[in-house]
Amino acid sequence: MRSKAPTHKREANRARRRSVESDQIHVAQGKPENMEVHHHPQLHPSKQWTGYVIEFVMIFLAVTMGFFAENIREENTNRKKERHYLQSLSEDIRSDSAQLTRYIQFNENVMRYCDSLMLVVSHTDVLKNSNAFYTYSKEMARYIRYYPADRTIEQLKNAGNMQLITDWKVSNAIADYYSRTKFMEEVDQELNDETSKYRRYLIELLDLSSYDQTNKPGSYMDFGGYTKGDPAFIFNDPAKLKIIYNEVFALQAFLYNSVQSAKDLVRNANKLLALLHPQDSK
Repeated sequence: MRSKAPTHKREANRARRRSVESDQIHVAQGKPENMEVHHHPQLHPSKQWTGYVIEFVMIFLAVTMGFFAENIREENTNRKKERHYLQSLSEDIRSDSAQLTRYIQFNENVMRYCDSLMLVVSHTDVLKNSNAFYTYSKEMARYIRYYPADRTIEQLKNAGNMQLITDWKVSNAIADYYSRTKFMEEVDQELNDETSKYRRYLIELLDLSSYDQTNKPGSYMDFGGYTKGDPAFIFNDPAKLKIIYNEVFALQAFLYNSVQSAKDLVRNANKLLALLHPQDSK
């Protein structure tokens, strides 16, 4: 009897162990209720690529529209500047043309006095009858300077804004006109030099102290009036008069050249104004 009890006990223990092991196996195989589960996101390649494309297109359009808007703004600003410069250029050219007209009239008048003085020297005894010589000689000593109205063109060149003039015909015509004004300045400077040379010859010949005795003192260079009393000369030398004659002849040639150059420039100015304002020429 004693030998059976332990046997039954061992069998019972083995049965309990098998039951526990079985429960452990089932627990291991089962899904725990509170275990945290991580789900990997499902990717949608086609939808994500479309979003990138739309975003790129929107950014591209925004940048492009900004670029065009800036270009339009800059273009409008440049066109306003162009209109301002062209208007200012027109005013300068009209001022230049008016000045040239006075310049032409003045020098043509001096040229007539050249003719008169050469006629007096060649056909009268100037050393005895000097009134006409004194009267005409002072008129040829007069001179007016030509100053081109170039404030606007200088602004354009100094600021590098000539490219604002979009019409190449207008731009070329403007450049050509102001090139001609530079030539006119050179011609005028030559006339100035020749007039100065004539004055030096005149100073060596005229006796202004003798003039002041028979005329209002200091009035030799006054405009208008006729010399009285046949003033004397420093040298009673006919050869000196011939030198004056030759000098007056040369002066007249320079006067003629300056007048023709000025007339050419006026014609060029009128053409340029017609190009700048075609509606005014119709």
